[in-house]
Amino acid sequence: MKKQKIIVDTSIWIEYFNNNTNIVNFIEERIMEDCLFMTGPIVTELLQGVKTEKEYEKLKNSIDAIPYLEITLENWKKAGNISNKLRRKGIKIPLTDIIISAVAISNDAKVYSLDKHFEKIPAVKLFNKIK
Repeated sequence: MKKQKIIVDTSIWIEYFNNNTNIVNFIEERIMEDCLFMTGPIVTELLQGVKTEKEYEKLKNSIDAIPYLEITLENWKKAGNISNKLRRKGIKIPLTDIIISAVAISNDAKVYSLDKHFEKIPAVKLFNKIK
């Protein structure tokens, strides 16, 4: 059976680091299964929010423990196409969410997020939310 890939968005990681019990349990159960993934915008969003060098190093080490999906030229093209189609419909979504979606689509991964933007992006598979 093919392993399910899940890109864990920044909103979920924030809840994890704030000790939301359901999310902590979810992450800890799946981290050993190697099914959770990071990508560039999530890394950047997380690191930009730390307040001290100690927090930065701790977070950086945690990030290094999660498998990483590279953003390819094809992902950037896909993101541009997704954004263009949505904007023509009057839907504006942050570029970070668009590129995360393009990476997810290209890697047959689901996105686990509390962010409603992902629901507006066609072809993105969302992981069932746990509150």
